[in-house]
Amino acid sequence: MGMMGRDKTKKDTYMCATLLNMFSRKELRKNHPQQRKADKWKSDARDGFIATAIKHEDVDSIKICEQLVDGKVILWLIDGLQRLTVLEKYKKGIFKLGKNVELPIVYYQRPGKTIDEYGAPVMEDVEFDLREKGYGDLPMELKEKFDNYQIDVVKHLDCTDEEIGYHIRRYNRQTSMNHNENSITYMDAIAKNVKEISQSHRFFKDCGSFSSTEMNNGTCERVVCESLMAMFHLENWQKNSKRLGTYLNRNASDCEFQTLRQELDRLDAAVGDKYPSLFTSKDSFLFFALFHKFTLLCGDDSRYAAFLDAFQEELHTRTVPGLDLSFDDVNANRATKDKNVIIRKLHILEHLMMDFLHIEAGAAQSAATPEQFIAACTGLTPGEVEKDIEFYSQLLDDLETVAIKDNSKLLAPENRLSLLAMAAYSCKHEVDLEAWMTSFAQRHDEYLADQRENYRYMVMDLEKYGGSK
Repeated sequence: MGMMGRDKTKKDTYMCATLLNMFSRKELRKNHPQQRKADKWKSDARDGFIATAIKHEDVDSIKICEQLVDGKVILWLIDGLQRLTVLEKYKKGIFKLGKNVELPIVYYQRPGKTIDEYGAPVMEDVEFDLREKGYGDLPMELKEKFDNYQIDVVKHLDCTDEEIGYHIRRYNRQTSMNHNENSITYMDAIAKNVKEISQSHRFFKDCGSFSSTEMNNGTCERVVCESLMAMFHLENWQKNSKRLGTYLNRNASDCEFQTLRQELDRLDAAVGDKYPSLFTSKDSFLFFALFHKFTLLCGDDSRYAAFLDAFQEELHTRTVPGLDLSFDDVNANRATKDKNVIIRKLHILEHLMMDFLHIEAGAAQSAATPEQFIAACTGLTPGEVEKDIEFYSQLLDDLETVAIKDNSKLLAPENRLSLLAMAAYSCKHEVDLEAWMTSFAQRHDEYLADQRENYRYMVMDLEKYGGSK
C-alpha cells in the first residue's frame, strides 16, 4: 500500500450549511462500508458541540477521503461523522438542547430602534439563553452564525479502499472505536458484503435479541464474520478481531456471503422471532452454522425449528457421549471465543441435532436428496429444483461431453451431485458454463469428497475465472 505523501493531502474550509447541503445531495457520503455508525454521542457532548458551533469556537478538522470510481469522484466522510450528523439533526429540528448546556448564555448584535446620523439603526447587544432551544427557536442572527460556522476540512486525494481503512483506523486511535468497529476497517474487500447483511437483513432487526446499542456498535458485523468463520473456515478460527477481519478479507468469497444470505432467509421463514434467547450477540453464529449443517440433512426447515424447541426445553442440559458435557457446561466457560470452546460447542450442538433428527453420524450427504442438496447450495426452493431437475441433468450431460475428458476423475458418480448443483447455479444466474468448465477440467483432475465444499470451491473458481452470460 502506497502511503500518503503531502501532495495527496489538501486542506480547505467549508461553512456548516455548505457541508450539510453536500450531505443532503449525497455529494459527501457518510456510509463507507468500513465506517462505524453515527449517533454514538451522549446528550451532554451533543449539546456542547452545538453550542460550540453557535459561538464559533474552534474544533478539530473533519477528514474526507476522495476516491475515483469509474471516472467519477466520490467523497467519503471518514472522521467527523458524529459531528456532522449532530449538526444535521439539530438544523432539521430533531432535537433541542438540554438544560445542562455549559456556559449557555451567548451574545449577538441586532439593529436597535435608535437611528444614527446616517439613518442607519444603531446595533444593540442581545443576550440569549441556549438552554432548551432548537434551531427553529434561534433568532435569525444566531441561525446565520450556525449556518456560517467555519469547519476545517482535510481531504486525502485519490484513495484506495485499503487507504481509506487505514485512515479510519488512524483517526480513531484517539477515540473510543471498539474492537468490532476496528475489525471492519481491515475488510476493505468485503466490508460492503458484511454490512449489507448485518444492517439490512431482517433477521438481525426482528428475529434475534440484538439491542439498539449492538445494532450500532459493530456487534452485528462481528456476528456476520463469526458466522462465516464457523460455517466455512472453522479450522482457521480467529478470536482476535483484527486477525478475524484480516483473514476474512483475504479468504471469504462472494459465494459464502450468498450462502449466508440465503440461509438467513430460510431461517427467517422457518423460525421467525420465536427464539430470541438463542439468537443473541453471543450465540447466533453457532445456530447459523448449525443450520448450515442442517441444510444437508433435511429439506424441511420446520424440523430445525422443532429441534430449537427441544433444545430450549431440555436438550441444552443433556450431556454428550465422549465429552460427558452438556452445552450449558461448555457455555459457562468464560473463554467463550477460544477455538477449542467453539469447536466443542458446535460438536455438542451437531450431536444433539443429529440425534433429534434420527440421523447416523457421517450420513450428512446421503441424508439429503439431490433436490435438497441443490436447493441448499443454490438458494432455490426444493420445489423449484424438483421442477427443473431433469433439465439440469441433461444440461450437465451436454457440458460433460464437450468440456471434460472421458478418463477424468471429475466424472466419477460420487462427484455428480456438486456438478449438478453447478448446472442449477448456471441457470439461476444465467451463466454459460462451457468455457469455464473446459478450463476447470484442464486445471483439475480431483474433487473434494465433501460435495458441498466441492460445489463452493467450483463457484469460487467460476467467480475468479469467469463464465460468459
